Amino acid sequence: MLKYYINFYFLLFCVSIWAQNEVKTDSLTTEIRYGIRLGIDMSKPLRMLLDPDYKGLELVSDYRLTRNLYIAAELGSETKKIDQDAVNFETSGTYLKLGVDYNVYDNWAGMDNLIVVGFRYGFSQHSQTLLGYNVLNNDHYWEEDDRLTIPSPNRFDGLNGHWIELQLGFKAELFRNFYMGVSLQMHRLLSDKDPENFENLFIPGFNKVLTDNPYGAGLNYTISYQLPIYKK
Repeated sequence: MLKYYINFYFLLFCVSIWAQNEVKTDSLTTEIRYGIRLGIDMSKPLRMLLDPDYKGLELVSDYRLTRNLYIAAELGSETKKIDQDAVNFETSGTYLKLGVDYNVYDNWAGMDNLIVVGFRYGFSQHSQTLLGYNVLNNDHYWEEDDRLTIPSPNRFDGLNGHWIELQLGFKAELFRNFYMGVSLQMHRLLSDKDPENFENLFIPGFNKVLTDNPYGAGLNYTISYQLPIYKK
């Protein structure tokens, strides 16, 4: 009988040691990489392939402040020529967006994916070139071409736009430090400087501007690489 008790307590001791080792293993914290992430918005080159009247480039970056909080920025340039029924013009300029991203996704150990809610303040510096426009004529009885051709393009410089932006998206780590991301952007125009006797119909970084409607939307598709600085 004593032999059975000894075997029982020995087995209990082994199980206790194993359980303690398991608890220690499970309680190990995962190292988090802190660094700057740099990338490019691939939707701009894809859009240039589909739209011959568009040229654009956007560089994206973010830096991790805490486990889930990042400071973020986008720097870009756009040129867009629009030939509508009423007006023919071209807009060209640069823009900068600054803000923060917050990750609401709780990663498993060893993962570094993000579901992001972000906020941006954006502003642009651009010019518009008026190439032609139509004159409204309600007196004629047959179809006429009312497009006025301007002898020389009328260029307006020193224009700008200011807006706030809400971003919803995700970033997935495909390989070590290499990420792919997609985000939906919802804009709200705060103010803009219009050209004389004309309007800002397109603002770089904001996209199309609608009359009496300060809201807009956009979509970006990013490829980025993280430069690790330290682990925590």
